[in-house]
Amino acid sequence: MRTLLVVVLFVACTTAARNGGPHPHVLDTSDRHDVGCGDGVCDPDETHDSCPSDCCEPDGSGGCVARCGNGFCEAGEDHASCPSDCCDANPDGTCKAVCGNGFCEVGEDHTSCPSDCCDANADGSCKPVCGNGFCEVGEDHASCPADCM
Repeated sequence: MRTLLVVVLFVACTTAARNGGPHPHVLDTSDRHDVGCGDGVCDPDETHDSCPSDCCEPDGSGGCVARCGNGFCEAGEDHASCPSDCCDANPDGTCKAVCGNGFCEVGEDHTSCPSDCCDANADGSCKPVCGNGFCEVGEDHASCPADCM
């Protein structure tokens, strides 16, 4: 029965498409946005001066001038010159762990940074915490009605 249903649907869909029926993956001209300043693409007729929202400010080598505060640690930036984009680095180039940023990073654990790292079981999985809004493995309605419905 399942094979018959698939064949019927396939035939119905291909027949509808051949007969001018709906084509869900074909874009209509009304689906497209106008090309121009503000579309997120630096078009050939745009420059940084005419459209700074789409085009970066060019440097002497044809690349872009680094902009502190854009969320990217670019060439010419480091933690000292742009801490909002670049992490404080270890000697090997990896970022130093920052307690309180919401990520349990290398060098942190529940003891050194409980705000970022969970209290872990022997296998490394997080121990369930009743009252955190998540019904976790090890919790059920009887043991934690606040988290489990």
